[in-house]
Amino acid sequence: MDTAKQPSRVLVVGAGTMGHSIAQVFAQAGITVDLADTNAGVLETAVRRIAANLSTVKEAEHSSGAEPTTSIENVLRFVKPTTDLSSVAAEAEFIFEAVYESLEAKQAVFDLLEEHTPKEAVIASNTSVLDLFEETKLSHPERLLCAHWFAPPHIVPLVEVVGGPETSAKAIDRTVSLLESVGKRPVVMRKFVPGFIANRIMMAMADAAEELIDSGACTPAEIDFAIKTSVGVRLGVVGIFQSLDFNGLDLIAGDRLPEELPSYLRSKVEVGDLGVKTGRGFHEYKSPAEALSSRDLAYLAVLHALETSTDFAPIH
Repeated sequence: MDTAKQPSRVLVVGAGTMGHSIAQVFAQAGITVDLADTNAGVLETAVRRIAANLSTVKEAEHSSGAEPTTSIENVLRFVKPTTDLSSVAAEAEFIFEAVYESLEAKQAVFDLLEEHTPKEAVIASNTSVLDLFEETKLSHPERLLCAHWFAPPHIVPLVEVVGGPETSAKAIDRTVSLLESVGKRPVVMRKFVPGFIANRIMMAMADAAEELIDSGACTPAEIDFAIKTSVGVRLGVVGIFQSLDFNGLDLIAGDRLPEELPSYLRSKVEVGDLGVKTGRGFHEYKSPAEALSSRDLAYLAVLHALETSTDFAPIH
């Protein structure tokens, strides 16, 4: 199969919370999607949810004055619901597996796919924590990888991509190319870790929040408000490590001895790459003043959008 050519047909296995929205991404890009699930009722619900999602997107476009995208009816034409996975697997050029988090369920899907799909078809699992590379068996492990989407997939840009010890570079490249072609922002990890990147950071935040609540320092509502009105404004602009650059890596190091610093920080401090003020830290900067101005303009834009959309109140 020509790796430069994007597939004209994609198979999504599992039509639940994530699967229906993943299918929508490809349908909106004009790619035919076979959406397979063993439960006909789940498929019916999936189609209704896709239509509702598209209606919300249309409403957002209208509110912003953007040009309308393809009509709901035209997008739904590309979604082909089916309870017969084996009948559509033979035509699949690319498979996204989104069944529930069970090794047995995923292995059963992989067994069926290996029986019916072309051996060059990539199988990308949406697992969050399961190490499929160690815990499942495929005759062609070079085509198995993880493509971890975030809810709702039709809105959130990130897809975390990672292969196992036997995954081919070609499979990774094809996956990244396909995801980019439908508007996603894939990040390729160097090795598999449960939870990938974003969820591991979120789990650390959840652990800290649990400690605060257990100590009686604050309530869940107060924690949510504090995060939304502080780091929530910043993280979408600077992330974690560029935020450290703006703080100054010498300030982050404090009075700790070099051997007490984590290696990623020690290596920067020892050569004087202290962030924005020195023109180099985890990122490079042409001018501290320009960097600060660009950051603040972005912060103000995010703040305005958050105040306009929710004013930091809980979603109801």
